[in-house]
Amino acid sequence: MSVMCYGARMSTASPRPTLITVQYLRAAAALMVLLHHARNPKPWLFDPMVGWNFTFGVEIFFVISGFIMYAAARHEAPVEFVRRRLIRVVPLYWIATLTLVVWGVFREWPAPDGGHLLASLLMVAHEDPQHPGLAWPVLIPGWTLNYEVFFYGVFAVGLALRRVTLVSAGVLLALVAAGFALSPADAVLKSYTSPILLAFLAGLGIAWLQARTVFDRAWPLAPIAGAVLLAHATPWIELPKLAVLGLSALLVAGALGLEVQARTRPSRVLGLLGDASYAIYLFHTLVLSAASWWVKGLPLSGWPQFIVAMAAGMGASVAAGVAIHLWVEKPMLKVLLRIGRPLRAPPASLPTAAEAPAPDIAKAA
Repeated sequence: MSVMCYGARMSTASPRPTLITVQYLRAAAALMVLLHHARNPKPWLFDPMVGWNFTFGVEIFFVISGFIMYAAARHEAPVEFVRRRLIRVVPLYWIATLTLVVWGVFREWPAPDGGHLLASLLMVAHEDPQHPGLAWPVLIPGWTLNYEVFFYGVFAVGLALRRVTLVSAGVLLALVAAGFALSPADAVLKSYTSPILLAFLAGLGIAWLQARTVFDRAWPLAPIAGAVLLAHATPWIELPKLAVLGLSALLVAGALGLEVQARTRPSRVLGLLGDASYAIYLFHTLVLSAASWWVKGLPLSGWPQFIVAMAAGMGASVAAGVAIHLWVEKPMLKVLLRIGRPLRAPPASLPTAAEAPAPDIAKAA
């Protein structure tokens, strides 16, 4: 996702140290979503990975987003919180969406109607006219950002009432309970009552616990949860959604227990991929479309075609995401975050707070 969430500094005062393991998980989550879409079956492509499912990267993004919100932003003023989150999320999302529209004109795809495009740019969940029953925006991966922005709204209300934990937990639990009780058929209601909201709450809970205890002994949770999630990705094992959410939370908690070890030999590559995870997430479907269009014209079939398609699609998506992060996202945020900056810095938050994801599907947030 961060979510989606995804990689620029939040502090307007002294910089807060980055949680390296959270950055690594952002990178892993973005690559899982990328892998899932890269191997998506196409009528003309030999696909030996039918039935494989790597979408659990979204749940990881959402857990990270909830964690970051509590750990790094629970002392911010509501207006400043909203300002910074929207600056981090919206501009690059608009660029990605409008780039997709231009690419669609080139490919002669059906153009989105004005209402669909406007609702997509406003990040409001709505039914996709081209996919009835699904609350998909024009840029389909943006559905996770609709959740991110909604969670930002809930969190901002909690900040205003000075009851972040109570408000966030109460609202999200009430919505999920309503979803279980009513089983709404409407695409929008289904979105806002989805159990996936619990991933944000799980991340918030992990941050709440981290502020009160140490996670050094939790590290075994990371390899165990990671292994089970990878088993879930295969065609032979399918876990319930709530189990995937729980495992994603355990993975994040376990990763925090590895922070000291990760700091001894940090990986610049994984750190960069974590920073670029939001850009990779936003632009990967567009890059995959261009790569598959190119591969389709090659005189290949079978395994050679599949290998070239996967390598070209994933390699180009990562390269494009990193380039966009370095040359578009970072310079743009540097300028925009100065706009409306408060004269007084907000109170300091946890000393271990990670860099805030631009969402995290996003940076998941």
